[in-house]
Amino acid sequence: MLSKGGGDRGMIFNGIEKEYITPTIGRIRPFFAPLIREGKFDNQLVKTDRGHRIIEVPIYITYGNLEEFRTLTEDIADWLVHDEPKPLIFKDDPDRMYFALVDDTMEEESVYQKGATTTIKIICGYKYSLEKTLEASGTHNIKGHKSTFWKSHTTFTSSASKYILEFNTIGTKELRSINRLEINFDFVSGDELDIDFLKRKITVNGNDISNTLSIINSNYMELPIGDVRFNASEETVITYRERYY
Repeated sequence: MLSKGGGDRGMIFNGIEKEYITPTIGRIRPFFAPLIREGKFDNQLVKTDRGHRIIEVPIYITYGNLEEFRTLTEDIADWLVHDEPKPLIFKDDPDRMYFALVDDTMEEESVYQKGATTTIKIICGYKYSLEKTLEASGTHNIKGHKSTFWKSHTTFTSSASKYILEFNTIGTKELRSINRLEINFDFVSGDELDIDFLKRKITVNGNDISNTLSIINSNYMELPIGDVRFNASEETVITYRERYY
């Protein structure tokens, strides 16, 4: 009997694993996304871009009859088809995840009496760790291959008219390489301040106050790798994912 989700070969997409789908042998999972090199005069590298990583997952779909199969194809489409990338985790590598889009259609000629085979083609880029947190004070070592996005959460224990969050790789002196956010707002005890780097969004108790950011005194940047020094005017927790090629 087929095991749920294919055992160690199983995949969890958008937080869901389908018990009637079993990944089979033959999965193609590149070590890293392809490198697109641009050179000059055959011996000088001008730049390197990164293409999309294509992952192929052969699967076997179990069903009772063809009518049930037709219903399952609609369920699979609802599970896999999205306009925005969704998290993807393979069960044999549970500490890593991808933000992925699926590009695949069922091939009718692969439909059998009690089962069907096809290959799910997945488009993604970097590989990420599961979510990690740290206190925004002192020095922390950020692992990974590349700088990454982050969020912060602060709970105020007293009133304040300003909030400042800073971090940078130890030894960095250039202002453009130092994250510094200065927020001018009348905070009171109990206020919940959240900053989302990707969205460039700042909220207090769920209300958007992004316009209170001091543009002149602020600079958004990704969380760098290596030894990073943090400083915040209030106790703050940083949430992030390590990013790998």
